[in-house]
Amino acid sequence: MDSSMLSERTIRVNAAFSGKEEAIRACGRLLADAGHIEEEYIDLMVERDRLSTVYVGNGVAVPHGTKASGRFVRSTGIAVVQVPAGVDFGGGNVARILVGLAARGEEHMDILTEIAEICADDGRLAGLLEAATPRDLLEVIAPAEGR
Repeated sequence: MDSSMLSERTIRVNAAFSGKEEAIRACGRLLADAGHIEEEYIDLMVERDRLSTVYVGNGVAVPHGTKASGRFVRSTGIAVVQVPAGVDFGGGNVARILVGLAARGEEHMDILTEIAEICADDGRLAGLLEAATPRDLLEVIAPAEGR
């Protein structure tokens, strides 16, 4: 995964939130602070979850914008937020890892495939949940030899 998309700056570990909207907004804030998106994108991330849940299974949610949100994406970026106690996304779906996504064009398909591969691997998913620092989490996603 390209280091311009994901860095220690866009990773937060040991987070806790009162609900899914707060958690989604935290992902958006990381993307905005890193310069990947304009502020308007964050509201569209929340709207996207209202339209159809961004919970994808296996304790993972992938907050992202709506189809119309592309105009607010400056560059493709990924934010990862680890929530040890979890965040309820409704219907008994509790996310402990949130992967915020903002992509230009069709780049999101490759990124989603890579995210799915990581989250389907129980060992790597456990590594994401056990990471104590952003650097530790980054090493699980993008081991040094692959960067």
